[in-house]
Amino acid sequence: SLVFSIYILTGKDKLKEQSKRFLYAYLNKEKAENIIEIGRTARRIFKNFITGQCLEATILGALSIIGMFIFDIPYAVPIGVLIGVTALIPIVGAFIGIAIGAVLILSVEPVKVLTFIVFILILQQIEGNLIYPKVVGDSVGLPGIWVLVAVAVGGDLFGLIGMLLGLPVASVIYTLVKDNMNKRLVNKKN
Repeated sequence: SLVFSIYILTGKDKLKEQSKRFLYAYLNKEKAENIIEIGRTARRIFKNFITGQCLEATILGALSIIGMFIFDIPYAVPIGVLIGVTALIPIVGAFIGIAIGAVLILSVEPVKVLTFIVFILILQQIEGNLIYPKVVGDSVGLPGIWVLVAVAVGGDLFGLIGMLLGLPVASVIYTLVKDNMNKRLVNKKN
């Protein structure tokens, strides 16, 4: 997969040109342009999704560091950075960050481990239900309620992959339907 992805990325301009030529060769101009526009929309949304995920992980890491300083938990900066980085891994990332952080804290101040675990679990609930839908939803142009629905339905139907890709796919569908609906409403007024 990694090698295949590298080949796609290094040859993306050629693939893009070949895809356009293929579409124009086998479809009428209107259909080809519609498919190209859908591709542009998907590309923009997926790019914004990745940017939003990184921003959300940065916010979580920063809040972890601040909270750990407030509770006087050792290794605040490295563990906060670790939590931010592991937040990029769907579902299990949070637990990886908590586990590694707990082991590090346990080696220095065992009495602070429980405080750390409770704090991070509460922070992750706040982040997952309030911050994530707002930050990532805004980045992909999807209202917060639909972010939660997309992640829940995607995860229920397709597991880990569904949780990861459910949001950008739902956003692409939402954007295409919204644009089509607006176009239809304009046409009805004329």
